[in-house]
Amino acid sequence: MSEVPCKKHEDYLEWPEYFMAVAFLSAQRSKDPNSQVGACIVNAENKIVGIVYNGMPNLLPWRRTAKRKLDTKYPYVCHAEGNPS
Repeated sequence: MSEVPCKKHEDYLEWPEYFMAVAFLSAQRSKDPNSQVGACIVNAENKIVGIVYNGMPNLLPWRRTAKRKLDTKYPYVCHAEGNPS
């Protein structure tokens, strides 16, 4: 039986594309109907140390505009990069 040479897979994702894909996928968890943002936090060794998405507590408004600012999402929303899981 002869051995078949094992060749390295060459069309794999580079690190930046991989991390952006992870961030895009995590953004799908956001319940914000207007803007879904995800982030993938990576250390110097290309290890993922955090995956986050924008969100806010339940029962708060998701509106972009309202007569009173407190009736919009903006005073309450936590951005993806500051919302560790």
